[in-house]
Order: sequence, then C-alpha cells, then structure tokens
Amino acid sequence: MNNCLHCGTETANAKYCSRSCANRINGRLYPSRKRIARSCKHCGVALQARRSTCDGCNPSFVDWQTVPLQALKAKALQQYAAQIRSMARVAYRKSTRPKACAVCGYDVHYEVCHIKPINEFMPTDFVSAVNALSNLVALCPNHHWEFDHGHLATALVLNGVKSARVEQ
Repeated sequence: MNNCLHCGTETANAKYCSRSCANRINGRLYPSRKRIARSCKHCGVALQARRSTCDGCNPSFVDWQTVPLQALKAKALQQYAAQIRSMARVAYRKSTRPKACAVCGYDVHYEVCHIKPINEFMPTDFVSAVNALSNLVALCPNHHWEFDHGHLATALVLNGVKSARVEQ
C-alpha cells in the first residue's frame, strides 16, 4: 500500500488516492495559465481585473455619490431610483452595521430601506445624502413592507425595539 502525496491516506495507486488530490498537487506544480500582471496604461497603477485603465484615469468613470439627484435623473431617465437603491445596498454592505433586521434580528435575508424616502429629497441634494448610513436601515422583508406602508414607527425601527407597531 502507498500513501497519497496530498492527503496521506493509504491508496493502492502509486501516488494519489483520487483525481482531486492529483489535480491539487499538479495544478500548483504545472499551472496551465500564468496570471498576467496588469497595470493602468496611463499612470501604471496595478489593476485587479481585465481592465486597461484605473478609475482615476478612466474618462467615463463617474462617482455617483458626488452627483446631484437631478443629474442622475436626467442621465438614467426612468430607473434612477433603482440605481440609488442599488448604490444604497452596496454602501450598507461595505459598512460595519449589522446585516440583520433592526426590529426582529432575522439575518437570513435583509433589505436595505431608506428611512427618508428618495422622493422626499430635493433635486439639488447629492446621492451621498440620500444613501448616508444615517438614512439606511436593514429590515427583513415583512418589516420593510410594514415600514413602507406606515405600520411600523420610524423611531422604533431606529431603536430596534421588538413589536414596534404603530397604534391606529
């Protein structure tokens, strides 16, 4: 009996116990492709992906956080609110805030909710003001629906109190 060169288990084969162990060793020793080190063609900064320019040198790159709502509305035409919500999800995901519902603590799926709705901001306000972390809260789908339809009080959502129903 021989021992596998990767995992050390006993095997009847000469070197490896399975194809996956053989592939792990041989893939490192004899890679089929070598990674190409890429850099920006203007400033020489190292790039991660298959790009030719960095964000700083790219003339078509736009930092949407510094753009007023009216400019985003003119550029996106119909779905500007969807773009703002998408940027809000990215901003919340990058933050250190808990990735669970602020009311019940459900953490399997959460939705990022704007406390002050997007349509209540002035057209001259910036996207960064709309997507500020103080204006975002994570809620489960049920509490998000209740919050959007007025069945959940804003102050109670911010405090994370359970059973935060609005008395009607």
